Amino acid sequence: MKLITIDIKSEKQTVSEAIAQFLVEVDAYKKGGFKVMKIIHGYGSHGVGGAIRSAFLKKCEELKRRDIIYDYTCCDKWTDKNVVKKIAINYCPDLIADGELRHLNAGCSIVIL
Repeated sequence: MKLITIDIKSEKQTVSEAIAQFLVEVDAYKKGGFKVMKIIHGYGSHGVGGAIRSAFLKKCEELKRRDIIYDYTCCDKWTDKNVVKKIAINYCPDLIADGELRHLNAGCSIVIL
């Protein structure tokens, strides 16, 4: 299945706007039958990215507890020991060739729907 990439930081959004966009995208892609999303949230090198990243990870934990998403991982933890990586690649082999993941980019995350 094709990898979906959503950029919630480049629109110069506030934290609440970025999280709202993420929630809309999760709903839409789940309904569309997609299983994996890559979310670009930034990591804080230019200001607001760090706040968006923190709020995003907190929201993912909540969504996982509520069974809205299956699981998630920040891409800086994208190692061979990461269980989420193995599941995500099974759903979306395109992840293997993704350059941001090979460089353990802290500015993006993978969400399994």
